[in-house]
Amino acid sequence: MNTMFESGQFFVRIQNKSGRLKITIWNNRGDKIFSDILGPDPAVQFWNAVENLTDSAVAAEIRAKANAART
Repeated sequence: MNTMFESGQFFVRIQNKSGRLKITIWNNRGDKIFSDILGPDPAVQFWNAVENLTDSAVAAEIRAKANAART
């Protein structure tokens, strides 16, 4: 499963890597600004890092799509 979408000024890919989700975020210039594996019980620090690099609306959209991809 691969999902790629635009959120705000960012492009996001949610990718299934051996049963775990990998989230990669690029800015509007095409620079990769974040790439990490989302564990089975993601830590608050993971979502704080996403929000710090993007904004709260983008982080919320990514979180919702990641949750949907898990089910």
